[in-house]
Amino acid sequence: MRFDDALSAVVAKVSERFPAGAPAGTTIVRDAVGMLTLVLPDESLPTEAWTPLAVELDASLERFSPGNRRVLLRASDLVDPIDVLESRDRALLPDASGIALVDRLMTNQDWLREPRTIRPPIPTATFFSIKGGVGRSTAAAVLAWHLARKGQRVLVVDLDLEAPGIGGMLLSDLPDYGAVDWCVESLVGSADAALFEQMLAPSPLAENTSGDIRVVPAYGRRTKDYVAKVGRAYMPSFGADANQLGLADRLLALLRTAANRVEPPDVVILDARAGLHDIGSAAVTQLGAEVFLFARSDQQSRDGYSRLFEHLQRARSVHFGMPEDDLRWRLKMVAAQIEPTVGGVEAAVEGSYELWADFYDDGEREGAVEFSRGDDSAPHYPVPVTFDPRVRGFEFLVPDRRPTLDIVDSVFGKFVAIAADRLQPERESGAVQGGAS
Repeated sequence: MRFDDALSAVVAKVSERFPAGAPAGTTIVRDAVGMLTLVLPDESLPTEAWTPLAVELDASLERFSPGNRRVLLRASDLVDPIDVLESRDRALLPDASGIALVDRLMTNQDWLREPRTIRPPIPTATFFSIKGGVGRSTAAAVLAWHLARKGQRVLVVDLDLEAPGIGGMLLSDLPDYGAVDWCVESLVGSADAALFEQMLAPSPLAENTSGDIRVVPAYGRRTKDYVAKVGRAYMPSFGADANQLGLADRLLALLRTAANRVEPPDVVILDARAGLHDIGSAAVTQLGAEVFLFARSDQQSRDGYSRLFEHLQRARSVHFGMPEDDLRWRLKMVAAQIEPTVGGVEAAVEGSYELWADFYDDGEREGAVEFSRGDDSAPHYPVPVTFDPRVRGFEFLVPDRRPTLDIVDSVFGKFVAIAADRLQPERESGAVQGGAS
């Protein structure tokens, strides 16, 4: 028995015992090391049937059983039934006849949880990628510049705490503190408006524009013990009502603090770190943000997103029929560094459609939302950011070495137009056909 087989073994036993479907409330709890416990409603089995089923489960799960006295529990046996049966982490298993799973992960819990908010307090974009080196931070900087030239106030937050990047790209002088300080001070309730103001610095990139770019870097000039802070940045804490507060709650508090400024930003751009990480799970699923998923047309990117989408199929924010609040409407693929040819675009569209095919609704069910391969409004249809070797030499802080608008438009024009339209459709209506200028 391996980890990959254990969950299926329990589902098979439940299906065998209840061929008409699992009783309402049937839940499997998988602990931090992978051991499984099946929880059934009290009246779902005759009294004499509980022990034999527990023995069967224990034998079939081998090392993934916590023992025949704990592998099968009545709901009334739980120390805290609400913690299991009403858990934020309880999600129905696909194709498992009503069986739910509570997965006690040490990290990455937010991928499956209900979002903290459907609408962020300020229009917010999250830039995410499975792998680094795809030009994600550069595209975020270009979008900030585009919006500033349109007269907007933009806030850029560097959430790549393990490998800070966009702060150095946009700032010549650091503020006193940064995002890591907000995360750590939040643990003891001292992240407030005063700290937020000490985290902000103006970007020279907005000079000679009618707008403004403010940046919260990963750290500031007064930040000390950075590695020690990163080690605490993702820890949960508890609020006054004893509810657990995670990273997503702290990021939402940051957005609300920004929204309450005398001159709040018009748009927030969050540069999340690459990979399946707590920062990504919070920034992608929990804040109601428009999410741009950067990917090259290579097998590594497709494999990574395939694993993520397989996991997200169980998310509470993903619903059959794709109602308005479905997470998938807020996701948009970005074809990073593709060849600017018809063949390059077609290959990106094909690969992305195949990637999303299993993440969309099951087309065989009534009420399914379906997209054609060439539907450019669909989440799978990638926004192109073309390959140009000159992008590697972009220096936003040096005026005479700053990229020309012609280069920016040729590489990022379609992307910034679509990103701006998704963030503020009322401002950018009809602008999707335009460029970056």
